Amino acid sequence: MDMKPKYILTTALLFLFFFYYLPAKTTAAANIQKKTKTRLKVYYEKLANSDKKISIILFQGTGKKMKGIENAELVLTTFDLDNERQLTTIYTDANGNAMLIIEAKYLFPKDERGYSVVKVMYSGNDSLKAAQKKVKFMDLNVDVSFEIVDSIKLITVSTFEIDSIGNPKPIEGVKLNIGVERLFSTLYLSKIETNKKGIGTMEFPEDIAGDSIGTINVIVKIDDNDDYGTITKAKKINWGTIVDYSNVSENRSLFGDEAPLWMIISVFVVLAGAWYHFILAIYKVLKIKKIEPKILNEPL
Repeated sequence: MDMKPKYILTTALLFLFFFYYLPAKTTAAANIQKKTKTRLKVYYEKLANSDKKISIILFQGTGKKMKGIENAELVLTTFDLDNERQLTTIYTDANGNAMLIIEAKYLFPKDERGYSVVKVMYSGNDSLKAAQKKVKFMDLNVDVSFEIVDSIKLITVSTFEIDSIGNPKPIEGVKLNIGVERLFSTLYLSKIETNKKGIGTMEFPEDIAGDSIGTINVIVKIDDNDDYGTITKAKKINWGTIVDYSNVSENRSLFGDEAPLWMIISVFVVLAGAWYHFILAIYKVLKIKKIEPKILNEPL
């Protein structure tokens, strides 16, 4: 008889354990496993003024379900030999994008092979997994010069690294896109590749429009190089054809600022006719209302 209450209590405790504690623990574990995967994309670019730009995209999901993560905290670090050093903390915008501009005077630490490394870390949250990504790059210098040889205009581009003692080291095999700046984009003219001396040359065309004094902005760009990332260099020269941008009075035309007179007169006639019939209709209606009582009062 004494064992029966103990047996009932033990059974009740086991019942509570199996039906309340274990399902709750399993659900918590399932929630952890259901965290959405996150991904980071990091790009390095050296701008025309030699500032360095780190562009970051943080998104969740895959395929058509990819979506930027808004207001996510990203921690950026670099490496000085074996020591990891924090650069800064930035936050993503509504589309999951973030950007950091680093002034040209800042010198990134390099490893034994000459690479600098920037690591981007996202710690995640209750519904999103953590993610991290590294981008490595070498610092490449690009110099642009202009010369005229036998009436031929030549653009010369030299690419070089600075070694440990401060001397320039020419870099061979760098692919360069040469173009000129236009109003909304860059008009690319040619692709060249540097030789053993780190130099590439191209002949500049004679029919490129400039401003009112012939000035053009020449753009030299290295696109997504494995070692150097993206590099842009810009330099101005007065090799463009002079264009007169002053306002010139043009004849009336269908595609000009002023329409032809025949079109203006035609529109005026159509609108005048429409208003005439509109006013006439109102007049007739009012006249009918005045005549109607007289007709009703006349004897049959």
